[in-house]
Amino acid sequence: MRIGIYRHYSPLVGGGFHYEMMALNALSEIAQQSADEFVCITNPDEDIEWLATQGGLAYRGLPIQTLSGRPEATQPLEAFLGNKPTAGREYDANQLLFDPFGARAVRKAGLDLIIQLSFHPFCFGSLKPFIVPIYDLNHRLHPEFPEVSAFGETNLRDYVFTNMCKYATFVLVDSEVGKSHVLRFYGDHIDADRIRILPYYPPFRRSGMPGAQELERVSTKYRLPPRYFFYPAQFWRHKNHELIVRALRLIADERAEDVRVVLCGNYADYFRALNIKRLSELANELRVDDRVVYLGKVPDEDMPALYRLSCGLVMPTFFGPTNLPPLEAWHFGRPVITSNIPGIREQIGEAGLLVDPRSPQELARAMLRIWRDEALAAELAERGKRRLAEYGWEDFVNRLAEIVTEACGRVREGRTPRYPEIAL
Repeated sequence: MRIGIYRHYSPLVGGGFHYEMMALNALSEIAQQSADEFVCITNPDEDIEWLATQGGLAYRGLPIQTLSGRPEATQPLEAFLGNKPTAGREYDANQLLFDPFGARAVRKAGLDLIIQLSFHPFCFGSLKPFIVPIYDLNHRLHPEFPEVSAFGETNLRDYVFTNMCKYATFVLVDSEVGKSHVLRFYGDHIDADRIRILPYYPPFRRSGMPGAQELERVSTKYRLPPRYFFYPAQFWRHKNHELIVRALRLIADERAEDVRVVLCGNYADYFRALNIKRLSELANELRVDDRVVYLGKVPDEDMPALYRLSCGLVMPTFFGPTNLPPLEAWHFGRPVITSNIPGIREQIGEAGLLVDPRSPQELARAMLRIWRDEALAAELAERGKRRLAEYGWEDFVNRLAEIVTEACGRVREGRTPRYPEIAL
């Protein structure tokens, strides 16, 4: 069989981009051992410089690598605040919109199965069997956050998820909680037989522990405080940076410790720009702006040292079911504070401190516990290391390989959902 791997996200997306990288790394290993033929497919205008940077492009077997990454151009907030989105077209979730260009291109490429790694209508619009992940369904669970609901976003997501569930050979989810959400909201279009659980694995698996020279380089580059908590996240409202700011005020009022938090991530759209503007205003109002260090978008090669130099990850997000940063923190030997919500609760177990994402008091107490108790921090980091070891890279690759093999079998046997008759 000929299998096409379709990826779509830019690095500015954040978690979705890292999921694609994680899956591409695994699929590249699977392809080397498989009797089937794999090919990575892209749109004609796709910027794939990042793939060359990762050593993932070759010409006739000769690897292509860039000499350096593209410099990250940070535009002022006003450039995004003045670009408020508008509602797009209205979609009928019960109608499949055929993509004639995509369908013809897929057939010309001789593809039998598509593995799509992101949220996009390409998979079903091309009228071929496909495997696709559903990261979360927070437009249904948390419609109060505009980034997943406003300006027609709920309608678009319902259209794409409905058709993914109708026509996918397999839908991939991160956990039993993720599976229950798919069945809860889209169970009219899919049953458990076409849902497969593939837990996340941290994208830094090839990164060793940074040495003293690397730690010094990163610390000097960003002028990092001697001790800090770390939160790498895009500036969506649901990431809940606001709770950290409010917790810092409580800590400043109640304790003598000068607790700092280092943030990184970008604000490359209206919603994120608006949120970081509000966060800055709140930090100034609460007089804790000197305790918040914002690094902007940082290159991947600096992330291991940023984790390692921290005293732990603080991630009071409203969204799950599970997330990558706790796995990354464990990988680099750091304790985790995150949210006490379904999915995350099962992911973390006893290997972290869980807090109510609506309670600055709980977050402040958890931060102070790790800040003041090095033995507790070390114990939590060790528990995280053991928990991460329960599901290694080989487990992730093997599980994905099993899913792909099973999907190929269903395609060969004609046991995939049927599309409506459409003339190509």
